[in-house]
Amino acid sequence: MPARHVRFSSENSYHSPPPFLSSSVETASSSSGPFTPPSHHYANLPGPTPYAPRRSHTTSSSHRARAHNLMAYSEAPLLSYDVSLHPSSISTHFHGLSSTGMLEPAVYPPQLTITITSPHLPWTIPVAASNSRYVTVSDALTALYRALRTNITPSEFHALGEKKLMRRAGTAYTQRYMRLKGHRGYEEEKKGGVKRVDFLMGCTKFRGLSPTDHADVWRLHVS
Repeated sequence: MPARHVRFSSENSYHSPPPFLSSSVETASSSSGPFTPPSHHYANLPGPTPYAPRRSHTTSSSHRARAHNLMAYSEAPLLSYDVSLHPSSISTHFHGLSSTGMLEPAVYPPQLTITITSPHLPWTIPVAASNSRYVTVSDALTALYRALRTNITPSEFHALGEKKLMRRAGTAYTQRYMRLKGHRGYEEEKKGGVKRVDFLMGCTKFRGLSPTDHADVWRLHVS
């Protein structure tokens, strides 16, 4: 049974590496930077999802909301980001990017709060403005990371229903901590148990956000 191969924890764990887009992130990776595992090829996300979103995600023709260029959905997004890692691991091929961009509005028109949804997650991700004016790119990425690092309960795990989906979530958990083997944090990551990010079944490459028919609700795309 899948439950025998996974671990659950009641304590959420977060990593706090250096700030966004430090010099080690803006340039090519160096040996002194945060550990980044080699790329893996994962199977596509399961579909249809067992969790149907409660709100419609059909964008109306009159909808003019758009995401910041750093956050906008694209097959070739400006940010190279694995959402299972801390945002400080972000890299980019865009040479004009600076940390200032992280403090700009994540979406337009700017919103005091937004909600991020995914058809592959049974939870929504609330994002609040840290500057009391509008949600920034940094706010959205930080909220996404912290939400996906939340531990799941055995009942949430079994709510996946199908044994195939439970196996895939368990495999994602195993791959997540095994990539740290031989590095600091391996035991902590393993003991941390299954997290919400594992419900993405290993598809953790950030593709951006796209608008819905609600100005404050945005859909997460990963691959």
